[in-house]
Amino acid sequence: MLLQPQFSEEGSNKRSFENKVYGAFTRYLREVAGGRRGTVFLGKVLRFATGSEEEPMLGFVLHPSIKFTVAGSFVPTANTCANTLNLPRPSPDTPLPPDQKLFHFYDLAFSNTYFGLI
Repeated sequence: MLLQPQFSEEGSNKRSFENKVYGAFTRYLREVAGGRRGTVFLGKVLRFATGSEEEPMLGFVLHPSIKFTVAGSFVPTANTCANTLNLPRPSPDTPLPPDQKLFHFYDLAFSNTYFGLI
């Protein structure tokens, strides 16, 4: 995968929450790749995280990554300067929403033309 996840230590509580949201994110990407998310396509996801819809011929200087964050919302954000997709994860106080609702948040973010600044 082009976006490499930065997981917490194996066996930690944080890692179990990260695994849940990462599993949902990979299901979402399969839907995107299959053309089942409307106007969202894989290039838009990459553009959201990096500012580019395609991988450069010689690759990225900073390899694109996924950083797991705790936030009040499950809408992802990005830092295009660092090629980082900030993917909100659940916590003991905030459970992961059902896929349909979570995927709607992802659609809103990746359809955005402001490169992660929503």
